[in-house]
Amino acid sequence: MEPLVIKRVMPCSKRQLFDAWAKPSVMARWFFASETPLKESTVRSRFTVGGDYSLTMHLKTGEYTMTGEYKEINRYHRITFTWSSHIIEHSLVELDFRELSPNRTEMVLTQTRFPTDEVRASHDRGWSGCLDSLERFVVAEYGQA
Repeated sequence: MEPLVIKRVMPCSKRQLFDAWAKPSVMARWFFASETPLKESTVRSRFTVGGDYSLTMHLKTGEYTMTGEYKEINRYHRITFTWSSHIIEHSLVELDFRELSPNRTEMVLTQTRFPTDEVRASHDRGWSGCLDSLERFVVAEYGQA
Protein backbone atom coordinates (compact mmCIF):
# COMPACT_ATOMS: atom_id res chain seq x y z
CA MET A 1 0.00 0.00 0.00
CA GLU A 2 1.17 3.50 -0.79
CA PRO A 3 2.58 5.48 2.13
CA LEU A 4 0.84 8.64 3.25
CA VAL A 5 3.11 11.62 2.55
CA ILE A 6 2.15 15.15 3.61
CA LYS A 7 4.47 18.13 3.03
CA ARG A 8 3.92 21.44 4.77
CA VAL A 9 5.94 24.63 5.00
CA MET A 10 5.50 26.14 8.43
CA PRO A 11 6.19 29.80 9.29
CA CYS A 12 8.74 29.13 12.04
CA SER A 13 12.31 27.97 12.57
CA LYS A 14 13.26 24.30 12.38
CA ARG A 15 14.02 24.33 16.10
CA GLN A 16 10.60 25.78 16.98
CA LEU A 17 8.85 23.21 14.81
CA PHE A 18 10.87 20.31 16.21
CA ASP A 19 10.16 21.47 19.77
CA ALA A 20 6.42 21.58 19.01
CA TRP A 21 6.66 17.78 18.55
CA ALA A 22 9.23 17.13 21.29
CA LYS A 23 7.71 18.96 24.27
CA PRO A 24 4.46 17.48 25.66
CA SER A 25 3.32 20.81 27.14
CA VAL A 26 3.61 22.44 23.71
CA MET A 27 2.17 19.48 21.80
CA ALA A 28 -0.95 19.52 23.99
CA ARG A 29 -1.71 23.03 22.73
CA TRP A 30 -1.95 22.08 19.05
CA PHE A 31 -2.30 18.31 18.58
CA PHE A 32 -5.97 17.92 17.69
CA ALA A 33 -7.78 17.36 14.41
CA SER A 34 -10.40 20.07 14.91
CA GLU A 35 -10.52 23.84 15.00
CA THR A 36 -12.63 23.67 18.16
CA PRO A 37 -11.49 20.95 20.55
CA LEU A 38 -13.25 20.67 23.88
CA LYS A 39 -9.92 21.24 25.63
CA GLU A 40 -6.19 20.84 25.06
CA SER A 41 -5.00 17.35 24.25
CA THR A 42 -3.58 15.19 27.02
CA VAL A 43 0.01 14.32 26.13
CA ARG A 44 2.37 12.05 28.04
CA SER A 45 5.79 11.46 26.50
CA ARG A 46 9.24 10.14 27.27
CA PHE A 47 10.95 11.83 24.33
CA THR A 48 13.93 9.53 23.94
CA VAL A 49 14.69 6.61 21.63
CA GLY A 50 12.77 3.67 23.11
CA GLY A 51 10.53 6.04 25.08
CA ASP A 52 6.78 5.81 24.78
CA TYR A 53 4.04 8.37 24.34
CA SER A 54 0.28 8.61 24.52
CA LEU A 55 -1.90 11.45 23.42
CA THR A 56 -5.62 11.93 23.71
CA MET A 57 -7.58 14.41 21.63
CA HIS A 58 -10.74 15.69 23.33
CA LEU A 59 -13.10 16.47 20.44
CA LYS A 60 -16.85 16.99 20.15
CA THR A 61 -17.09 13.63 18.37
CA GLY A 62 -15.32 11.79 21.21
CA GLU A 63 -11.95 11.14 22.80
CA TYR A 64 -9.26 9.60 20.61
CA THR A 65 -6.08 8.11 22.06
CA MET A 66 -2.93 7.27 20.13
CA THR A 67 0.13 5.49 21.56
CA GLY A 68 3.55 4.49 20.35
CA GLU A 69 7.28 4.37 20.83
CA TYR A 70 10.02 6.67 19.60
CA LYS A 71 12.34 4.78 17.23
CA GLU A 72 14.67 7.58 16.03
CA ILE A 73 15.35 11.11 17.22
CA ASN A 74 17.84 13.18 15.25
CA ARG A 75 17.50 16.54 16.98
CA TYR A 76 16.02 19.23 14.72
CA HIS A 77 16.12 16.92 11.68
CA ARG A 78 14.03 13.77 12.16
CA ILE A 79 11.63 11.99 14.50
CA THR A 80 10.39 8.44 13.86
CA PHE A 81 7.77 6.72 16.00
CA THR A 82 5.24 3.92 15.95
CA TRP A 83 1.56 4.88 15.91
CA SER A 84 -1.34 2.83 17.26
CA SER A 85 -4.98 3.77 17.79
CA HIS A 86 -8.44 2.19 17.73
CA ILE A 87 -8.14 1.67 13.94
CA ILE A 88 -4.45 0.84 13.42
CA GLU A 89 -1.63 -0.99 15.21
CA HIS A 90 2.11 -0.34 14.93
CA SER A 91 2.03 1.99 11.96
CA LEU A 92 5.24 3.97 11.43
CA VAL A 93 5.43 7.78 11.25
CA GLU A 94 8.53 9.67 10.09
CA LEU A 95 8.85 13.44 10.43
CA ASP A 96 11.62 15.21 8.52
CA PHE A 97 12.44 18.89 9.05
CA ARG A 98 14.30 21.11 6.58
CA GLU A 99 14.83 24.80 7.25
CA LEU A 100 14.21 26.86 4.12
CA SER A 101 15.00 30.19 5.80
CA PRO A 102 15.21 31.38 9.44
CA ASN A 103 11.40 31.52 9.70
CA ARG A 104 10.28 28.89 7.16
CA THR A 105 10.63 25.15 7.66
CA GLU A 106 9.48 22.34 5.43
CA MET A 107 8.15 19.34 7.29
CA VAL A 108 7.48 16.04 5.57
CA LEU A 109 5.28 13.53 7.39
CA THR A 110 5.39 9.97 6.05
CA GLN A 111 3.22 7.24 7.51
CA THR A 112 3.37 3.58 6.47
CA ARG A 113 1.94 0.16 7.39
CA PHE A 114 -1.76 0.80 6.72
CA PRO A 115 -4.06 -2.23 6.78
CA THR A 116 -6.58 -0.75 4.28
CA ASP A 117 -7.10 2.23 1.97
CA GLU A 118 -9.92 3.39 4.24
CA VAL A 119 -7.59 3.58 7.26
CA ARG A 120 -5.02 5.44 5.14
CA ALA A 121 -7.67 7.97 4.02
CA SER A 122 -8.82 8.44 7.63
CA HIS A 123 -5.24 9.23 8.68
CA ASP A 124 -4.83 11.64 5.76
CA ARG A 125 -7.84 13.60 7.04
CA GLY A 126 -6.68 13.40 10.67
CA TRP A 127 -3.12 14.48 9.98
CA SER A 128 -4.33 17.33 7.76
CA GLY A 129 -6.48 18.61 10.63
CA CYS A 130 -3.63 18.28 13.13
CA LEU A 131 -1.16 20.04 10.84
CA ASP A 132 -3.69 22.85 10.26
CA SER A 133 -3.82 23.21 14.07
CA LEU A 134 -0.02 23.19 14.24
CA GLU A 135 0.18 25.96 11.65
CA ARG A 136 -2.37 28.09 13.54
CA PHE A 137 -0.34 27.48 16.71
CA VAL A 138 3.03 28.56 15.24
CA VAL A 139 1.48 31.66 13.62
CA ALA A 140 -0.06 32.66 16.99
CA GLU A 141 3.03 31.74 19.01
CA TYR A 142 5.79 33.09 16.77
CA GLY A 143 3.93 35.80 14.86
CA GLN A 144 4.87 34.68 11.37
CA ALA A 145 2.48 34.45 8.45
